[in-house]
Amino acid sequence: MHLLRQRYGGNIFHTYAGPNMVVINPITTPSMYSEKVQGCRRKDAAPHIYAVAQSAYRNLLTTRQDQSVVLLGKSGGGKTSNCQHLVQYLVTVAGSSGKIYSAEKWQAVYTILEAFGNGSTATNSNASCFSHIVSLDFDQAGQVASASIQTMLLNKLRVARRPESESTFNVFYYLMAGADGSLKTELHFNHFAESSAFGIMPHVKAEDKQKAAQQFTKLQAAMKVLGISGDEQKAFWLILGAIYHLGAAGATKAGRKQFARHEWAQKAAYLLGCSLEELAPSLGPQPGLRPPRSLKVTAMECLEAMASGLYAELFTMLISLINRALKSSQHSLCSLLIVDTPGFQNPRQTKSDRGATFEELCHNYTQERLQTLFQDRTFVRELERYKEVYTHTHTHTKFYFSLPLGHTLLLKSERPHHFLLGHSHGTDWVEYDVRGWLNHAKQNPASQNAATLLQNSQKKNISGLFMGRSGGSTVLSGSIAGLEGGSQLALRRATGMRKTFTTGMAAVKKKSLCIQIKLQVDALLDTLRRSNVHFVHCLLPRVDALCGVGGAEAAGESCDPSLMQLDIGLLRSQLRCCRLLDAMRIYRQGFPDHMGFSEFRRRFDVLTPHLTKKLGRNYIVKDEKRAVEELLESLELEKSSYHMGLSRVSTRLE
Repeated sequence: MHLLRQRYGGNIFHTYAGPNMVVINPITTPSMYSEKVQGCRRKDAAPHIYAVAQSAYRNLLTTRQDQSVVLLGKSGGGKTSNCQHLVQYLVTVAGSSGKIYSAEKWQAVYTILEAFGNGSTATNSNASCFSHIVSLDFDQAGQVASASIQTMLLNKLRVARRPESESTFNVFYYLMAGADGSLKTELHFNHFAESSAFGIMPHVKAEDKQKAAQQFTKLQAAMKVLGISGDEQKAFWLILGAIYHLGAAGATKAGRKQFARHEWAQKAAYLLGCSLEELAPSLGPQPGLRPPRSLKVTAMECLEAMASGLYAELFTMLISLINRALKSSQHSLCSLLIVDTPGFQNPRQTKSDRGATFEELCHNYTQERLQTLFQDRTFVRELERYKEVYTHTHTHTKFYFSLPLGHTLLLKSERPHHFLLGHSHGTDWVEYDVRGWLNHAKQNPASQNAATLLQNSQKKNISGLFMGRSGGSTVLSGSIAGLEGGSQLALRRATGMRKTFTTGMAAVKKKSLCIQIKLQVDALLDTLRRSNVHFVHCLLPRVDALCGVGGAEAAGESCDPSLMQLDIGLLRSQLRCCRLLDAMRIYRQGFPDHMGFSEFRRRFDVLTPHLTKKLGRNYIVKDEKRAVEELLESLELEKSSYHMGLSRVSTRLE
């Protein structure tokens, strides 16, 4: 802990914990993320996020095996920023044929994702509300041949419902503040409603309006860079405007299910290119799409489902257009995947009295599964390798971890409709409020009607964009966006994800959203297990680091302001959560680097030219193990620094 404090105080935010990278969010963007650092070797430079990309890239070139980088940590830990740094480094260093994957293009991608997929939460003023995989496919020469993005676990209900004091997706505020006069008139934005059932209201402060308008200009420029035409952009603005007007229309709380304010509903219908009569049935039961008998939904819940369905369709189409801009027909050999997911979320950390939501449970569940993958790769797999490779358990490999059977503990809360979950081996207790969760167990038919409305729209730019999509009715395409891919490797990964869904199709046919969420995470984990995984642990320096709350409490006895910014208790909790100290211990006490006898001899026999001269270049080795032993003896290495197994030689870190 003292080391982390001193390094953070010296503006050194990266640290190695064995083979894993630890990054404490610097909050601002320091000058260390520059081209000067990109060309340095890992052993010659200080720890840096670029070194992770460099290591993964070199492993890909050496082994010709798929690599992946997984970012873990709490919400606000800087995972998305580090994901961008990784992509920018790989695109710059590896290059691409014809420079089709420029830094400008990737900056445009993340500008769009930030606008449509991020929102403000209690702990992070620009939090990601979806998970995504960036896939970079490399050719024989090591250049980027193709790229694609797959997204999943979009918190689409955020468009209509979210905790108090949190915002909806950024793009709504950008559009309301930045639309020009003609667009405002077309969207009926010259006059905003006094209230909204979805809580979507324009910024009040002039400073916030100005920033949002600038972001909208930046967003339009980014969409132009990716080849998204004016008509396609117009379709997105019309749908976003319709969602706003649906919130302004509201729904009746009792009696007949209908809109509370028909004039606003009429505006929504106009923007969607349908009549009010076609839109109104979305608030009630529909032929062939009736909800289960056990599911009693209100008009407001149907309206929320309709809005979230529209936004999900919009987001899926947006990812398809991004992949269209990244698509390439060049042959690719292997891939490097970068995985970014929303971090652990606990409302109690901000001293909020509310319970965590169902959506926060989904994101925490995803982080738990990724942490399980880290535990498996770091502890379980290493100990199993020692048992399989070595004839006996070496004294240095007797270090044993009593891994718990599960990562999550369950307790009953004293408050009604609440329960406690102890995430990360009980180091992070989250209290959940289960009111309304039963409606998440079954899919609301109103959300399924969104795709039909868009495909049958009288607005040519909307129907023309969505007419080719038949995915709205399928569970898979509605869950994971971007499966169309742009290369053979991308299509192969999509096939693997589809296989994950079809094996559990019996449960999916019940329209269980909970099962769909589990299968999405299963598909993500199955994809990662087929690659060599590199982990980056992103730590949050303090709770109010990204929520605009000033006056951080002093931590420790030092008067150095940069050291005082760290919340030592929070930092210690995060280290215990991911068991980084245990990971360092097994890395230093064990033999983490290993290689087969024949490969080891071929790679390092150049260091012993006298043996090569003695035996001759064409000498056929009959006993590879003995040849490696002679090579190591001639190098005069300490016997405690390596270990000879049945088929591999392992070395340890001195």
